[in-house]
Amino acid sequence: MKIKKFHARTFSEVLKAVKRELGPDAVILSSEQLNENMVEVVAAVDYEGISMSEQSAPAERPTDLSELKSEVARLKEALLQMKKSGYEMKLPDKKLKVLRLLLKRSVKEEFAMRLCEKASDTESLLKVLTEEIKTMDALSSQKAVMLIGPTGVGKTTTLAKLASRAIRSGRKVAVITLDTYRIGAVEQLRFFARVLGVPLEVVSDVSDLKDRVVKHMGRDMIFIDTTGRNPRDEKYINEIRMIHSLGLPIETHLLMSTNSDDVFMTDAYRYYGKLNIDCLGFTKVDEAVHAGPIYNLSVLYQKPVAYITTGQRIPLDIEFPDNNALARLIIRKGVD
Repeated sequence: MKIKKFHARTFSEVLKAVKRELGPDAVILSSEQLNENMVEVVAAVDYEGISMSEQSAPAERPTDLSELKSEVARLKEALLQMKKSGYEMKLPDKKLKVLRLLLKRSVKEEFAMRLCEKASDTESLLKVLTEEIKTMDALSSQKAVMLIGPTGVGKTTTLAKLASRAIRSGRKVAVITLDTYRIGAVEQLRFFARVLGVPLEVVSDVSDLKDRVVKHMGRDMIFIDTTGRNPRDEKYINEIRMIHSLGLPIETHLLMSTNSDDVFMTDAYRYYGKLNIDCLGFTKVDEAVHAGPIYNLSVLYQKPVAYITTGQRIPLDIEFPDNNALARLIIRKGVD
């Protein structure tokens, strides 16, 4: 185990130093704001799987490796329990209250600490969040809008909601689907297209997409549905890249479910972050316990949020909040 004390001007800077030196598995043992220009963090990391080559020779220092591993495991469990129980941040009372609120709302710890540097109470936190979160008007988009995202995030239903809203605003719409992989996907979208009274194109090969988009360029907006896949699927990511290389005026919306595991959403960034994402859409907000993941991903991707969905009803359960409304949602959604 290695325990070390770190100093920096801000919590965000000191956390970067911790991760740089001790790695992503480091555990924060204590944190204190020494003064206006200095913070102190004590962090620890344990090292498992210690090889015999890292130990002294048995004749010089007889050590039972299994006993050593057991001790490391006990120490790791103790550190995890400390973290679960919550270490006290030595911050001014108002800032500590802000930190606890953000952590309860599932804002990532490093992001919460950074926000505490800017906000001294709930009112100033709302102002900071409003300034940091960007939004955009999804219905003033480019000619073609393509929805991508993991399996089960609700792309097809969201597409139907967006198309319905566009039609209500007087626009002529066409729909294209690339989702020939999921059972029943084409039939579901064909039903939506029939109800909405719009043409539907089914494309089984990405190479045919350009011709289908050109065919409907006379329409005001074209909505493109894609197959939901695990973002770790390299073939899937390459297909999206191929679409981006076609030279079409496509705006790409990445949809993520707000009730997804935060670890999954953050991990997904490693793959989706390689693509040309224009904006984010968050689905199933009504099912989520907290809205903190909306802030987490908006910070990671540095992209505007276009809309959120709050149920299955078409076209009702979709909202286009401004940045202040999103900030209020992040602060207020959840049970204390």
